Amino acid sequence: MRAVVIYATCEGQTERIAKRIALTLNEHGVAADTFDVTKTSVTELAIESYEAVVLGSPLHYGEHDRRVVWCIQENHHYLSKIPNAFFTVCLRILDERPDEQKTVDEAVSKLFSRINYTPSRRATFAGALRYSEYGWLKKHMMRWIAKKYGCDTRLNDDHEFTDWKAVEDFATEFAELVKHTLRPDLPGRWNPDANRRPWGRVTGQSKVSELQ
Repeated sequence: MRAVVIYATCEGQTERIAKRIALTLNEHGVAADTFDVTKTSVTELAIESYEAVVLGSPLHYGEHDRRVVWCIQENHHYLSKIPNAFFTVCLRILDERPDEQKTVDEAVSKLFSRINYTPSRRATFAGALRYSEYGWLKKHMMRWIAKKYGCDTRLNDDHEFTDWKAVEDFATEFAELVKHTLRPDLPGRWNPDANRRPWGRVTGQSKVSELQ
């Protein structure tokens, strides 16, 4: 069985998360590749050569990466027949105010509703502030947004907020889903809802938000 993690990234945090998911899938018996749609056109990916798919995108200004969205739409029928998962990367989930959480939840739900997509598993993880890679304008704009969310705003350092255990738990759960979907003869009785977390709510700094 083989899976692919398809993702878009800007400053690299979504890529780090995608690669950790692929590594965890491999460690749990599901061979996994990664595919960056910002470097290679998704039209060059033979998605039907994979038996499971994970898709990931940062959420910027309420929108997911259009290339990832196009990939879902173009392969909608095939994705509906195999185990698939979706993750969002953003910082607004660090803000515990209900109205902020609702804003991000609505952005993700709106996307799924618009393209009629229901992934087998979904989650949102906090990303990072990579001030060292921003230009002057973006650096100060991101600092203002970070302050609003209660994040560290020191410009001399980069700041990572991703809960890596939550990422690994997400990948581990998906690996079990893949194995027991494709190989129902495997020993043991797997309950897919036993440890399943509510969507958009993962432990630690991982839920839903707007910055990569």
